[in-house]
Amino acid sequence: MSSLHDFLDIAEGFNVRYALLGAIAVSAWCPYRKTHDIDVAVDRADLWKLKNGLIPLGYVLVENPRLEKFEFKHRSKGDIDVYINKISGINVADLLERSVERELEGRRVRVASLEDLILLKAKAGRERDMSDASVILVNFWDKLDWEYLKGRALDLKVDLKLFLIKSLDRIPISVNNIPKVRKELKELVEERL
Repeated sequence: MSSLHDFLDIAEGFNVRYALLGAIAVSAWCPYRKTHDIDVAVDRADLWKLKNGLIPLGYVLVENPRLEKFEFKHRSKGDIDVYINKISGINVADLLERSVERELEGRRVRVASLEDLILLKAKAGRERDMSDASVILVNFWDKLDWEYLKGRALDLKVDLKLFLIKSLDRIPISVNNIPKVRKELKELVEERL
């Protein structure tokens, strides 16, 4: 069993309030790349439930104060990184409140909203984050709450317009007529932000 299924089994069994983040959450919206590690926002009061459920499965809990997260590490499975306060300046309580239900690997799961995923990706700013953001833009540009994105980007001091425009250079090759899509999305981003 994977770390994702270990986490989901414990979360369901112990009624843990959570929202998947990162690449695994992007996959729940639009599968395009695999990841073994799990990033998740969890209600602070539920951390002990995860600890009691995951440690008997061979996970070791490590606190990472620099990144303000807890890491459940396993010898042969991917890590589970748990955020209980903030991640990239966004309160976990807000992420949980805005999270939505999606299907992932045949299971109903809670994932961060598209907007929150974009903001988290923009704060991280790595190449793979730009790729993830481009996948979200290509597939969901018309479902995004642009006013929320604009306001939160200001609060988080993120140049979201620049990040999204740069991410358009990473549109997946599976997209038809990439130059046309890139041009249209660039115009949209400039108009909305």
